[in-house]
Amino acid sequence: MLGPAPPSSAALGRALLACALSALALAAFAARAPGAAAVILPAQTIEGPGEEVVGFGGVAMAEDGTGGLVFLKRVDGVPHVFVSRYVEGKWLAPVRVDSCAPVSSSDAEGACNEPYEASWPRIGAAEHGELIVVWATPFATRDGRLLYELVGSLLGPGGQTFGPPMIIDRNIEEATGTSPDLAVSSTGQADVVYRVVEPNNTSVTPLRSGDVTEQVRLAVFDGERWTNVGAINRNLGVSMRPPSEANAPKVAIGPTGNGVVVWQEPEIEGVAEIWARRIFGTALDYVMPVSTSTFNGAPIPDDAEAPSVSFSRLGQAEVAYRQPAGPGSPLPGPRIFLNVLSDGESESGAEFKGALIADGEVPGGKAAFVGPPSIDIDEQRYMRMLYDDDGMPKVIDGTDRGLITAVSLGPPFAGPEPLAVSVMNPQGGGVSAWPSANAQGQPEVAAREDFPSGAVQTALLSGASGGEVTELSVGRSGLGDGLIAFRQGPLGDAAIVVATVTAPPVAALMTVPNGWVKPSQATISWLPAVSGAGPLTYEVVVDGHVQKPPPGALRFHIRTRGLGPGRHQVQVLASDRNGQSTLSAPSALLLDGVPPKVRIKRAEHGAGVTVRVSDAYSGLDAKAVRVSFGDGTSAHGRARLSHRYARAGVYRVVVRSRDELGNAGVVRQWVSVR
Repeated sequence: MLGPAPPSSAALGRALLACALSALALAAFAARAPGAAAVILPAQTIEGPGEEVVGFGGVAMAEDGTGGLVFLKRVDGVPHVFVSRYVEGKWLAPVRVDSCAPVSSSDAEGACNEPYEASWPRIGAAEHGELIVVWATPFATRDGRLLYELVGSLLGPGGQTFGPPMIIDRNIEEATGTSPDLAVSSTGQADVVYRVVEPNNTSVTPLRSGDVTEQVRLAVFDGERWTNVGAINRNLGVSMRPPSEANAPKVAIGPTGNGVVVWQEPEIEGVAEIWARRIFGTALDYVMPVSTSTFNGAPIPDDAEAPSVSFSRLGQAEVAYRQPAGPGSPLPGPRIFLNVLSDGESESGAEFKGALIADGEVPGGKAAFVGPPSIDIDEQRYMRMLYDDDGMPKVIDGTDRGLITAVSLGPPFAGPEPLAVSVMNPQGGGVSAWPSANAQGQPEVAAREDFPSGAVQTALLSGASGGEVTELSVGRSGLGDGLIAFRQGPLGDAAIVVATVTAPPVAALMTVPNGWVKPSQATISWLPAVSGAGPLTYEVVVDGHVQKPPPGALRFHIRTRGLGPGRHQVQVLASDRNGQSTLSAPSALLLDGVPPKVRIKRAEHGAGVTVRVSDAYSGLDAKAVRVSFGDGTSAHGRARLSHRYARAGVYRVVVRSRDELGNAGVVRQWVSVR
């Protein structure tokens, strides 16, 4: 599907005015919302511009902030796979990945020979710098045509070089429309879904003109080797639509290695629907329908397309897709549909709940333009989806209570498909990116960061050389941080550009002593705060005053000098390398370093005394109270004691007491009685 026609100068002026008004509203909104101290760093060029850059395969980021991007660059005229690693907030020089001949995943060694050209690179990231890269490369010819295989290479945790390529699929035919989608878990497991068009397979009768014989295949990586699961199609005897970005399969994976794969496949009647399967390691579950074939009881004659899938830590999957509305459609215009597959805890996860329209009315009816959706969910089942609504970015937020639709604050879309939005991490902050333009109409990438407080910030990103923006990708850490990367400029003079968006650290979980403690016991500890922009530094804030622990410490004895007995507020301030800081939730530290309070008063009309012992902090140990009245008599075991003297005189009263913490004291006082 083609994008909207280029805007006229008047339309562009209106769009820029709208963008300016949005920016003003954004500034006012952000000013009211505290805690939005995050950074969208300026874009930087990783490679190019130049004629050697011939493709971009995406960017990836792990929860610990490490990651990388992959692109194609000609060496001696042949495209090869290059990766630039992202470590401790810095981009390292690109290194070539496909410098060894592909080997079987069971082989321990492989000879490093000059491989053939590469295509369809994709990248995924796990913690501790682990990167997984897949790509296609030719291995033979048939009838004068190249045959390709799908291979992958691993940079292990803490490693410096990629290992020899491992064969994922020994034959993907001519790599036509392969469009691999790679998902990597934080633990280093991976799924890749891709297409294999079989040009010589004449056993399948095309349902429509232009249809192809195609398999949608899946392969699984367990951290050491790839297992080819094979075709996942619902019906291999049904023709498929010609490969395009709008009908490419997608996959999402959770931390345990389970996930969900979605793809487009026609019914036997000819209309293409969206289908899904759960993935349990290397095992596939049954096929489940995702899209709906009817609306208000009438059949939808148009193919469902552009699926986007996200998978929560607990196993809930949410799939969004676009439903065009051509002539004869019961829909009043193109729509975004949403369907949910529960995690099996709160509700049954045996089937999708049913596709429902997620967006509202789109101006323009059937002539309106709706871009491909991009969806993400978190472990609390919060959902965020972003897409192009006739040129304006629209956000849909959702919980188990329903959906909330709002037009986004930010620059409008600019440029044709297939440039889709990328969205991430709604609950802990999110990063979105889409193709846009600056005030002069020059192509740039709009970046938006959302914060849990509701604040938003946006920026326009571009490489120094400028030019058209294509192949936009966002890598997410899962913590609100992200890497935005894209190819800028036409082939022959293209550059690989990237920008970093960082969110403040996720607050540290602090532990304070339970109940009242002596000053010598005022030691707190905390779990490391989580951030994609480490290493982190910590400060302890006591009643608003900062105390600095030793570097790297996660345990600290609070300096109590100047702190009186009573309740004190303690927090841990975690700061990342960009200066962004997050305070932990306040906790009460109860200090008691003083003995009980003793009051001695004359009583019995001056002929006796009353002794009262109390403790306003940790509490009095009444059994420890000992009183000597100075006339040879004594009493103990109570907080209030009275004594009448037999004759007048001056006596020395001695009171010994102790609180529940063991803070002991002795009070001596002379009393005169009549």
